[in-house]
Amino acid sequence: MSRLQEFKNEFSSREGIHFNSAGRTPLPRTAAERLVKFVTDGQLHASLRDQDLFEMLVRARKNLARFLDADVESVAFVPNVATALSQAALGFPLKVGDEVVVLDQEYASNFYPWSEACSRAGAKLKVISSGESGSVEFASGDQLSEKVMAAIQPGVKIVAVSWVQFQTGAVLDLKKIGDRAHAVGAYLVVDGIQGLGQLPFSFHDLPVDFVAGGAHKWMCGMVGQGFLAAKKDFMSLLVPTVVGCGTFNRFGSFADQSAPMENSARKFEPGAFSFSALLALDSAIEVLMAPGMEVIAEEIARLSQIFRRGLIELGEGVSPGFKMVSPMNQPSGITSFVLPKELEEKFIKTCKDSSVALIKRGDFIRVSIHAFNSEEEVDRVLDLLRLNQIS
Repeated sequence: MSRLQEFKNEFSSREGIHFNSAGRTPLPRTAAERLVKFVTDGQLHASLRDQDLFEMLVRARKNLARFLDADVESVAFVPNVATALSQAALGFPLKVGDEVVVLDQEYASNFYPWSEACSRAGAKLKVISSGESGSVEFASGDQLSEKVMAAIQPGVKIVAVSWVQFQTGAVLDLKKIGDRAHAVGAYLVVDGIQGLGQLPFSFHDLPVDFVAGGAHKWMCGMVGQGFLAAKKDFMSLLVPTVVGCGTFNRFGSFADQSAPMENSARKFEPGAFSFSALLALDSAIEVLMAPGMEVIAEEIARLSQIFRRGLIELGEGVSPGFKMVSPMNQPSGITSFVLPKELEEKFIKTCKDSSVALIKRGDFIRVSIHAFNSEEEVDRVLDLLRLNQIS
């Protein structure tokens, strides 16, 4: 059996068709089994097994660092992406006149922290329009990357972008953007939640200074577990926004005014952890890494292109009103498209009644296919669209 098939088998007991990996994925079987054991152990033994929690944390930190291709000292666990990005935004020493570059199509969790940070510091939030005359015309990853690079000029201190755009799946070129940012003395901060778990990523090799991620989307973990990684130079500038015993490595001990602050990313972990969510993430990372992210990415691209080809064939029959938003060769598993209003409502209702998970995002229907999905599921969803089209 291939490693890819072993990965798919981890999700074989799920019900329905999960085409919303950009929203929330099912847990792998291994993660679910470990969680049941963990909860039962907590019921029976509680603090008699505290050493197990410490060992779990050490293992999870090493696995996360390996997954991101980062140093262990550079990674930290936080509740969610918003917490991680707020740490980057509100902990950075922005000054009056500094500029922060963001895109107009960012998810709220990667917009509001920078908006608030600029407001507090008297800095300028430089919002890049992804379309002409301020309109939001959703461009390809290459077009968006060029717009971001053009906006990075002297005076910019932070470039804050999503690696993969949540509405359309457009993938930004982090290498080009990061190199340009560093050339003018700026730092690149990345919301990676829509890319990590579906595309290969190397924190070591990319000119990314800070990346935030979350467990419950493409990484197949639970809601309520986030993480971050920070390069040493950028980390040294950040003041922790939440402070506790962990900030000074004083777990299980009295306070000591002379205790130095942690100089690793653990200074961003102020207190106790959500160990159940942490365990699920750790298990999911092991499941993802078994076949390797290159294999996962290839399968996501293959299934997504099959789906897009089918959409285009069907779309020719419902024109006008059909619009394919995501390019055929887009590497991410997100496919966004527009249907005529009446057909859209029928299709979304049919999918819900048929236990197919997809979502409406803005003006688009968004389908996000993972490597655990199958060609049969792709064909089934296309058939549902075809039936609604002719009924």
